[in-house]
Amino acid sequence: MRFTARDLVHPWQFGLAACAVVVPLIPVVASGSPFFVFPFVVVTAALTAVPLVLCARPAAFGPAAGIVAAVLLPWSLCGSWVGMLVFAPSAPLLILSAFSDPGRHPKTARLLAGAGVLLAVGATLFWWTSGLLSPLPGDGPGVG
Repeated sequence: MRFTARDLVHPWQFGLAACAVVVPLIPVVASGSPFFVFPFVVVTAALTAVPLVLCARPAAFGPAAGIVAAVLLPWSLCGSWVGMLVFAPSAPLLILSAFSDPGRHPKTARLLAGAGVLLAVGATLFWWTSGLLSPLPGDGPGVG
């Protein structure tokens, strides 16, 4: 089955959905902390990647991103005791990816895509500066 450019979601949408998967995995992989429960991380990352699988179906991409975001936000908050709070930025990133299609929302798509990029960069910088991603044990804040 061949797809044309009109059959695929816009690259901004795909990029924001990819950021929703990658941004939470950065602190999990870089920290090496036993705080994160690996099976929960894998299942949550797989759930977050569902809209990426539907990139060839723009009509299904938006609803899938919205449904996954609706499930992901309460799960990340309730699952914070096993490290799932890192997936909290993924919910708004998925919502922003659903609405950042210049074909459907020509006036707001650029603004929403920019907000998504700022959110992804801001979340990554937060994890980096919080000491969670410090390269050496005992190199985080508050260690004197």
